[in-house]
Amino acid sequence: MEKHSMMKVVGWFVVSFLLVIMGCGGNKVVKQNQAMAELNKPVVMEKTGATQRPEWTNQTTFYEDESGIHFTGGVMGGSDYALTLRLAKSEAIKNLLESVEIKARSEFSSVMHGNYGNDDIGRYVTDAVAWTVENLKIGGIKQRNIYYEQAFDPGSHRVRYNAWVNLEISKADYIKAKTSAAERLLKKAIREQDAEFQPARHDVVVMPAAWPCRKRPIHGHS
Repeated sequence: MEKHSMMKVVGWFVVSFLLVIMGCGGNKVVKQNQAMAELNKPVVMEKTGATQRPEWTNQTTFYEDESGIHFTGGVMGGSDYALTLRLAKSEAIKNLLESVEIKARSEFSSVMHGNYGNDDIGRYVTDAVAWTVENLKIGGIKQRNIYYEQAFDPGSHRVRYNAWVNLEISKADYIKAKTSAAERLLKKAIREQDAEFQPARHDVVVMPAAWPCRKRPIHGHS
């Protein structure tokens, strides 16, 4: 009985000892992996002005404040500075167009609901949104901020570029673009309504007037 109890105690001791060793070993492996990750982490060599990334680079791709509507696009790990910057701007413009379409569609739909037939709402809203975006493309989109980083990647032993671009549409420009689209839509609706109620025209064949007959002079008998 005592021998059985002794073996039980020894067994628990061995198991506990092994667990401690495995735990220490596991922690050591985790720390080694963390150290390797830190060593392979890209090192920023050059950046735009600020000591750290501006807050707007971490914000959502679309947000509004008192100054207007903002759109952000970013690209990381580019191999060329100019190309990375262009891709970041393209990403910001894509986010801008998608966000404006959603915003304008919601606003136009709420205004037109009840004023037009259900069949016409979708068509009119689509036109109004397209014209709003078109107006903003012509004038209204402004580049507000640019931030870039030049970093050395230890893993590939190459220089990489990270870039973010922040675009802005002022509230005044957005309202102007939407108003212009609404006016254009109204003119289109009036033209369609006039065409619908205009009486049908029947083709009328106009016969040319008969030429007057000339009377021949009567000559006397000689």
